[in-house]
Amino acid sequence: MNIGSTAGSAFTTASYGVSQGVDQVQRAAQDVVDATTARPVEGTADLASSMTDAKQGQQAVDANAKVLQAADKQLGSLIDVQA
Repeated sequence: MNIGSTAGSAFTTASYGVSQGVDQVQRAAQDVVDATTARPVEGTADLASSMTDAKQGQQAVDANAKVLQAADKQLGSLIDVQA
């Protein structure tokens, strides 16, 4: 497993995944706001769909955070062995 800072590494991939998950949650939250305001924007997304998207984004962030933790732990182990 490539855990360094190069393209395709666990850190790079997981960081991108966290960013994408946060973006998904932000979009879903805006859709919820648009759907629940006194004057909703025309063509707003279905509220249930937006809430599902928010949960999926949260799970993506959680999963990628675990990858970052595992990569950090692995890197720490490698440094301990090398020292």
